[in-house]
Parts: sequence; structure tokens; C-alpha cells
Amino acid sequence: MTQPTVVIKYGGHAMDKPELSEAFATDLAHLAGQGMRLVVVHGGGPQISALLARLRVESRFVDGLRVTDEATMQAVEMVLCGQVNKAVVSGFSRHGVRAAGISGRDGNLLRARRKNPALGLVGEVTEVDPALPRCLLDAGFLPVVAPVASGPDGEALNINADTAAGALAGALAAEYFVLISDVPGVLNADGRLIPGLNRAEIARLKEDGVISGGMIPKVEACLNALDAGCSRALILDGRAQSSLRRYLLDDAPLGTVVVS
Repeated sequence: MTQPTVVIKYGGHAMDKPELSEAFATDLAHLAGQGMRLVVVHGGGPQISALLARLRVESRFVDGLRVTDEATMQAVEMVLCGQVNKAVVSGFSRHGVRAAGISGRDGNLLRARRKNPALGLVGEVTEVDPALPRCLLDAGFLPVVAPVASGPDGEALNINADTAAGALAGALAAEYFVLISDVPGVLNADGRLIPGLNRAEIARLKEDGVISGGMIPKVEACLNALDAGCSRALILDGRAQSSLRRYLLDDAPLGTVVVS
């Protein structure tokens, strides 16, 4: 039987709240035991903002993306590739998950170019080489990926975690791409969950301002993953315990499913 590959963007309260992170790690161990090949791409926005505040560096955002100068980029790489990545790996390992931490710069996993001069050292992914995570998966490990990429001249570029996870899901031709969020999914103008969206509907909601801010890179990551070969994309509420396991194993009607 084919082992399905699942790429998960992990962040928000699911990562920050101890009871939710413990439940998430337990679910990963259970899913791995069911034969699923799991890859986790983590965020770390609150931790980055906390370090920048201590360093008295202002945090600024444009369309949900952090404006990243050289000082900010140093903090981003330190937090994501060091502090957060190893903390996530340790948390998973405590629950019996064979996790291995890497960044998008390892093995040329993520190559990128600068996205917009106004954003500084923020990159958009131009190339994904999934050889390293495939090696880890084949050896029975769960790759935990920090979303930092190498630029054309080898410089570190800050990649939105949603974007990085979507690019990797496409490159791995994953059966599932799941974005763990702090909301039930995509909400309409009345604050109600939209269970399913296609490309045209997303474009209309963006134009109307219903999809804005940090939700923009989420829906775009889903569409990009689908375009690149991923089978299913979902934005899921990480605040609900075991939502990931319920969706993958029980096909529970949760979150917003994005189709092309």
C-alpha cells in the first residue's frame, strides 16, 4: 500500500500553546504509526518579533509579510534555524517521533530571489530540490524544516512559512498539504467558515478585502501547491485538538478545502 506524503505548515497557537503542541506531537506519532510520510514546515513569527523587540528593532509587515533588513534577517535565521527548529524537533522526539531538523538552505532545498525591494530580504521560492527531505523520509525520519532559503548569491532570504510549505508540498507531489492556522479556515464577510474555495472565488474575496493580511499567503500557498502537483490543500484550525488526525484519518469536514 502506498504511504501518503503529508506536508504540514505548523505555527500559531498549535505551536505556542503547550497543551496544543503536546496534542499535535501525539497526533504526529499516531499518523506516522499509520504509515504516513510527514513533513513539517514551522513558522516562528511571535518568537522573531519577541527577539526584535528585545533588540529594539521595529517589526513591519506588508500584506502579511515581514519587512526584512539585514539586522532583521540575522534575527530571523537565528530564531528559526536555531531556537524554534530545535525546540520543535525536541518536542516531537519526546512523543516518539523520529524528527530531524533542517532549514531550506540545507541541501539547496529552497532557492529564492528577492520578492519585492520594499520587503528587503524576503524571498519568493524559485526552485525546490526535495532530495534531502526524501532521504530523511525514506530513512524513517520526519523532516522539520525552517523556512529560510538561499538567494542567488548565497545570501539568506526570509521565506513566509506558508509559502515555503506550499512549495515543498508541490515538489514532493504530496497527497495532502495542510496549513495549521489560528482560525477555523477562511471566513466570509460575516465571519462564517467557507468550507471550500476555488481560484476564482479566492480572487473575488481578495478583491473585496475579505481575504487579506496573513490569509493572502495562505491561500496562495495552497493554489501554488496544487499547481505544482499536490493533490489536496486545506487550511485547518490548529486550536482544535486532534483536528489534523481527525481530518486525515476520519475525513472529518474541517477547515477550508482549496481546489484549483
